[in-house]
Amino acid sequence: MSAEKRKVKRKLKLYNFLLFSVFLFFFCGAIYYLYQLPIKNIIIRGTNYLSDQEIIEVAGIRNYPKIFQTRTKDMKNKLLEIAYIKDVQIKKNIWGRITFIIQEETPIFYNRGNEELVFSSGKVVLSQELHGVPILINYVPDELYHRLILEMEGMNLDVLRLISEIEYQPWKSEDIIVDDTRFFLRMNDGNVIYVNLINWDKLDNYMTIYSTLGGSKGVLQLDSSLGNGITFTPF
Repeated sequence: MSAEKRKVKRKLKLYNFLLFSVFLFFFCGAIYYLYQLPIKNIIIRGTNYLSDQEIIEVAGIRNYPKIFQTRTKDMKNKLLEIAYIKDVQIKKNIWGRITFIIQEETPIFYNRGNEELVFSSGKVVLSQELHGVPILINYVPDELYHRLILEMEGMNLDVLRLISEIEYQPWKSEDIIVDDTRFFLRMNDGNVIYVNLINWDKLDNYMTIYSTLGGSKGVLQLDSSLGNGITFTPF
């Protein structure tokens, strides 16, 4: 091999080495940058009952730690300990943004007798954080209690939030129980409602019914199975 060819070969090897070194330098630099990158932006989506601050505190990122030194699994496990969270997705990007996509449980009522908060999924937790949910003020037999949860789990949320108290109040004629599935609801707007479990879905029309009352307050009966089964008696 001629001296000229050996010289070209050495230059080529040197060039490849330098090219690899530059690549390795920038690669290591990028890795170090990402490892040291602090959280710069926190985005929280999907919450109605929980505050952003509560999510941030529980996830342990109040002081904006380094984004890729915080373990996603650890944050998720901590957040799932919150009663109101059904599931959570956590996404990170190389610009320092961390996004929490929260799927919340929907609370449907608070049982004052045993201090349990009941969610639409059937989940029950001991709690005194009501967040404006209706309060069940008396005992309901077990079978009817489970039916009540099933009826309430798909309720219109706007109507649900208008209910202040739920009272189990069977319809009696003298000493005879005519309807053992009837409930008495006190509404935040001043009205009261009688409704039984078989007609519970009529509550979803409450906003429409209310608009026809002309501002009057009174007793709305939705517990009849005849026709529309709606009567209103002003106070």
